[in-house]
Amino acid sequence: MTRNEILAALWHGQDPFTNPPTTLRPLDLQGWRSQHAFLEDAVREWRPSVVVEVGTWKGASAVHMAKAMAAHGVTGTVIAVDTWLGAVDHWTDASLFAELATEHGYPSLYRTFLANVLREGLADRVVPLPLDSVNAAELMRLRGVEVDVVHLDAGHEEASVAADLAAWWSVLRPGGLFIADDYDSSGGRFPGVQRAVDTFCNQHCIENRWELRGKCKFGKPLAPI
Repeated sequence: MTRNEILAALWHGQDPFTNPPTTLRPLDLQGWRSQHAFLEDAVREWRPSVVVEVGTWKGASAVHMAKAMAAHGVTGTVIAVDTWLGAVDHWTDASLFAELATEHGYPSLYRTFLANVLREGLADRVVPLPLDSVNAAELMRLRGVEVDVVHLDAGHEEASVAADLAAWWSVLRPGGLFIADDYDSSGGRFPGVQRAVDTFCNQHCIENRWELRGKCKFGKPLAPI
């Protein structure tokens, strides 16, 4: 599926990067594990037409994957799903809350994301989708947008991760790749992520999953299980 087809399906043909602000925020690609090996490996090995990043923050890892597509000659699009309103930890941690850049009582983080994509010259490879995770997955399912790779980096509570896994599994094509961030089999900072992923994989009889430096990846079987 091409970027124009994605825009037709999700944005009624509009391009969210059309007529950008005359003044952009400075480049700010602050993030966590944004250049993880699993991300470039996914682009190089799967050569995806459609990558979805659920929980994109300022877009650092979306930018990294889009650059990897260009470097490896992959004609693909990264759909960046986020409300840009923050998750629970962004509202409980004062330093993370400051990153939301509230204006008149409302987060304005999307403007940072927008500026980052434009300043990196990647508007032709990225499509933002400002919805919560579950509604974004349902929209894509209804519109027939099939995904090759999902990078999940949204909420960190067990219940929200379980909901995200269930929602995006139906949109990921058979043979596609799922990457979960903040996964640590030793517990780590967000043990709910590990519990949700392990439970999901056990329920779907997924035996092969790989863990590396805070991320876990596993494939969707070609045949339904």
